[in-house]
Amino acid sequence: MILLGVPRPVQRFFAPLLRRLPRPIRNALPAFVLALLFAPHRRCLKTLAGVVLGHRDHASTISRRLRNSAWQTWDWYVTLYDQVRDDTNRWERRLAKKEHRRRRSWMAVIDTTQHATHSEQMENLVLMSRRRDPNRRNIRQHLFVMGLLLTERGGRLPLPRLSYYTEEYCRKHGRRYRTQVQLAAAMLRAIRLPDDVDLTVVFDSAFDAEVVHRVCRECGFREVFPIDPNRTLSAGPEVEADGLPGQKVVHWTRTWTREEFTLLELQYTNEDHVFMRRRHRDNLRLRKTHRRYAIAAHRATVSKLGACLIVASYKENPSVQLVPGQAADWWAYHTAPVVYWKRGRPSPQRWQSKVLACTDPTATARQVVEWYEVRWQIEIFFRELKSRMQLGCYVLQKFEAVERYLDLLLLGMLLLERERLREMQAAGPPSARGGEPWVQARTTDRLRSLEEVCHGWNVETLERRLRTEHGRRRLLRELRQAPPAHVA
Repeated sequence: MILLGVPRPVQRFFAPLLRRLPRPIRNALPAFVLALLFAPHRRCLKTLAGVVLGHRDHASTISRRLRNSAWQTWDWYVTLYDQVRDDTNRWERRLAKKEHRRRRSWMAVIDTTQHATHSEQMENLVLMSRRRDPNRRNIRQHLFVMGLLLTERGGRLPLPRLSYYTEEYCRKHGRRYRTQVQLAAAMLRAIRLPDDVDLTVVFDSAFDAEVVHRVCRECGFREVFPIDPNRTLSAGPEVEADGLPGQKVVHWTRTWTREEFTLLELQYTNEDHVFMRRRHRDNLRLRKTHRRYAIAAHRATVSKLGACLIVASYKENPSVQLVPGQAADWWAYHTAPVVYWKRGRPSPQRWQSKVLACTDPTATARQVVEWYEVRWQIEIFFRELKSRMQLGCYVLQKFEAVERYLDLLLLGMLLLERERLREMQAAGPPSARGGEPWVQARTTDRLRSLEEVCHGWNVETLERRLRTEHGRRRLLRELRQAPPAHVA
């Protein structure tokens, strides 16, 4: 797509940031972000340089910007992230007042994503797997700790990313080495919330660490995560199973009777967090959204965690074909031995077991299951970031350039979220189940909506230029000087 300049909605989005930046950056930044959003597949520097008409650059200019220390992309992202979060909060607070609700509920999902490469020249690479064949190159990765802030009415705001630096990279560049769980704790500590918002933090078992739990306790956040099979119960007044201190939590859940479990069926019409999900329009049918669980819960005091609600859940996967001798009832999986150490890839099963821990003992089993289901939204975000936004297409030796490239991609995602909020404000409050396309839209749908805005800007620009002889000459001169550059 060729753009005749930067549309006004995009200019308004960047306006709070551009006021204090030098003129070259003010001219280049919005056009660069739009080029990243609209560049075709198999992106290269030449295609980026030729997307926005009137802001054409040489391919080497794009490369220099990614290595330029004056491009403080992380600070720019934090500034615009705070702006979009405040705008979303003001709009949702007005809706809550109309509904006479004093407290609101947001969620934060934390996870790590990586980009694999065979290159050995890039900086800050982590060796994840070593090839058995000596003639094949080993796989190395760049690691990024990322998060999503999910608001009550469906806002999906990417938290400012934190990069994982290897010990060698830290020694070379004078940085402080931090593990992935320490980065996750720093990301959670930096979250700023309105006074009337309660936050639920969801993550997988990789972040079940004391430093993360300590930050959540200090900030008053509720945690939901799969508990490690080796965690044990501790002695305390809230232990319901007398005489079990020291027993492993997951093994304790296997002693629960069948009468303690209930069947839970969730679907689009009865789930409580429908606004926090992103679904395509054809996935809003009941058959597409139906899930079936067998769940039970007990309060217990867990070692190094304190009072928690322990939820044992079994989720049905009807698409798995049963092999001879495999049971279709969840109870057969409940009575199976506990697997403490996983070796290799797990085989597909009809019922998948999960033992969840919630640091809020007053919650219910259904609430915990629904909260943990929302964790899948960050996996959808990673897939969109890597496939549609082409995170993994970079070939950059300096890791600082890689970080700036990722920050600019996240700025594009934040721009799409700001346009979504603008459409929701114009359309009024969404329906009770959030079935409108602008509520459930994913990245591809949001890009189509932004393309409509840019197409309208192109038509308006053409109409304005064609009114006068001078405008027509200027338009022809720009078209001759800057032909489309979509061919690498």
